[in-house]
Amino acid sequence: MLTEWIVPELVDEVLTACGRRDAKPRPLSSRFMVYFVLALALFQQDSYDDVAENLVGALGEMDQSVPNKSSFARARQQLGSAPLERVFRRVAGAIAPPTLEAAFWRGMRVAAVDGFLLDVPENDTTRAAFGGQVDSAGRPVGFPQARVVTLTRPVRTRRSMRG
Repeated sequence: MLTEWIVPELVDEVLTACGRRDAKPRPLSSRFMVYFVLALALFQQDSYDDVAENLVGALGEMDQSVPNKSSFARARQQLGSAPLERVFRRVAGAIAPPTLEAAFWRGMRVAAVDGFLLDVPENDTTRAAFGGQVDSAGRPVGFPQARVVTLTRPVRTRRSMRG
């Protein structure tokens, strides 16, 4: 799935632009490392070894052995952050088409919706306003809570306003 959104040609183009294309074949190529770092973010619950083993089969650039962890650390340092930033800037953008009404709120494109709960002080007023959990006998349990929902949109910076 990762290679469907971020095609190898895009990665190669970015690596060339950043001067990070491999001059000679090596076990952990720059292209592999771009995908590896992206996969680490997607599968954060997995170990380096698990992520690498999954990529080895998916990309087919390496033999079936996974190099040791210190090799990954050196390869990540050699890659640096510039190629990853460029890949992000090339693929980041609105997914929903401009014709989809739900992609906008009050004329602004929705970029993210998030929410969380906050405990509010325990008293009759806040309990009446926010409710709260009760036990099987109907007695209040814990603090009343306020649900906060945020709607985030992209911020226009001076750079993005210039063009």
